[in-house]
Amino acid sequence: MPTIREHIDKAESFERVLTTFDGSNPDHWDWIAIVAFYAALHWVDAFLATYGNHPQNHRERNRLVNLLLPANLAYGILYSTSRRARYEAGHISQQRALQCRDQLLPQIRQWVQQQISGVP
Repeated sequence: MPTIREHIDKAESFERVLTTFDGSNPDHWDWIAIVAFYAALHWVDAFLATYGNHPQNHRERNRLVNLLLPANLAYGILYSTSRRARYEAGHISQQRALQCRDQLLPQIRQWVQQQISGVP
């Protein structure tokens, strides 16, 4: 199971990838939403790991998010948006993609960082 630090490193890696996407390019909007979700997933997993929780799938993680995270609405929007882009061939609007990257992901990151400050 990944450590807290490994989850943080992966989340930060995904966030670096986000900077390579052009927010004005419609071909990138789905990918912005998907990568923002996976960055958030690793921030959430870092938080959950502080309590010894290591979800094995989205269902387990979503249940814990709904129980433990005040940012559960932001996470839920990221999850459903990325799912639509990944599995339902949905097209994500520019507004939604940028919301995922610029509002929802930072909300989750900041909350998790506050919760785990001082954790190596």
